[in-house]
Amino acid sequence: MNKKLLSIVMVLTIIMTGIMPFMAYADEEATTNTQETTTQAKEETTAPNNETTTSPQTEEEKKKAEELLNQQKQELIKNIEESEKKLAQLEKTSKLTEEYIDTLDQKIGYINEQLTLLEGENMKIQGEIDAITPGMVANERALKKLSKEVNDTKDELKKLEDKFQSIYEAYCIRLRVMYISGEYNVLTTLLTCKDISSFLTRYEMIKSVSKSDTELLTQVNEKTKEIVTKKDGLDEKLSKYKATKAQYDKQCAELLSKQKKIEQNSETIAKTKITLATDRAESDELLAELTAKNQQYTEFRNEDKALVEAVEKEVQDLIAGVIAPDEVTTANRQNNDKKEDSTSVTYNKSDVYNKSDAVLNMLYPIPGRYGISAGFPNYSSGKFHGGIDFPTPVGSNVVSAQSGIVLTVKRLNYSYGHYVMIYHGTDKKGRSVVTLYAHNSKVLVSAGDSVKRGQVIALSGNTGNSTGPHLHFEVRLDGKQVNPTHYLGKK
Repeated sequence: MNKKLLSIVMVLTIIMTGIMPFMAYADEEATTNTQETTTQAKEETTAPNNETTTSPQTEEEKKKAEELLNQQKQELIKNIEESEKKLAQLEKTSKLTEEYIDTLDQKIGYINEQLTLLEGENMKIQGEIDAITPGMVANERALKKLSKEVNDTKDELKKLEDKFQSIYEAYCIRLRVMYISGEYNVLTTLLTCKDISSFLTRYEMIKSVSKSDTELLTQVNEKTKEIVTKKDGLDEKLSKYKATKAQYDKQCAELLSKQKKIEQNSETIAKTKITLATDRAESDELLAELTAKNQQYTEFRNEDKALVEAVEKEVQDLIAGVIAPDEVTTANRQNNDKKEDSTSVTYNKSDVYNKSDAVLNMLYPIPGRYGISAGFPNYSSGKFHGGIDFPTPVGSNVVSAQSGIVLTVKRLNYSYGHYVMIYHGTDKKGRSVVTLYAHNSKVLVSAGDSVKRGQVIALSGNTGNSTGPHLHFEVRLDGKQVNPTHYLGKK
């Protein structure tokens, strides 16, 4: 009985000696994992979300901008609706009236503003799409990589678990064998030896088995550590995958929303442009008919904006390139090298005025024609008009309002048509003075020519953007269009 008790104690000692390190390791791992989980939870709670970090001020500004845009849209829709109601009322009497055409042009103006807002909004949204696209592409790549890593880790973990299970089962078998062996224990085995040789032989066998059991337990411990490490790695990858997937899904939803908004705006733009084209055609047709009826010719009011801006830029560039008389150091005008449309004209100081208000005492550009069909600074519709229009038959003499140098001659089939610009020098304030004569049928001077006050420079016509034969006349001080009637002398 004592032998059996002693043997059981020895076996338990061996087992506990092998198991205790594993149990201690398991407890340590559990404690460490708990601490790491708590720390990670705290970090996730306190860490800033880089994905959506936006200052409250920026969000507020964005909201205000959206509210302002919506307010502008609603206001334009209201204005267009009111214009349509007025047009419907005026149409009952007659479309061929200045009031009807002016109202139609006002509606066209509102539509242009509406298109500008919608196209601007689309550009802004497209910019936002372009900004989030790189992040989406990066997240999509990251998701593919993480997905592969997660699957690979799962496969590795499965293999580790299978390996662990086989080692663990072997170890359990050894424990069961030791348990059911009963009295056949280590001490009994050794004490029942007949001689020292048998004792030593059995002792070596027992040592070998014990060593095998220890190695088996060591493998169990090692595989357990590998599994815990691999599982932690898998959990980390899964957590990262979920976070990346959530961000990617949010970006996709945002992209889809923005693309849908662009599509909606584009559909509205397309429909609006059809309406705009129809209204413009009607306005031009009615204006041409009305001006022909009352002989008050002027310009069509719905010319392409890009063409108008291009011509204005060219005019401004020409004026900006002129050298003031007090800066001219040489009189080197080369008449033999004169070319039309020249942008660099040289002249004698005596050809133009130098800081004298006498330059502002101008003649009417068409002798005997004083009636104005469209004044400065607006047409009757309210749209900007940079000069004044003189209805006159084709071929009427057009004279230089003041002495000066021909700055340029242009022949366009749009905008000003065939037009002349003359530089007259500077007024008392040092401002450059330029006059412009548009829609001529024939130009009689060339760039660089010196002209006198009242000299015929062209024959009036109906070229460019014109409803009928008339002269469009402008006065520009330092490039800025001013009211010509302030500088025209007695009739």
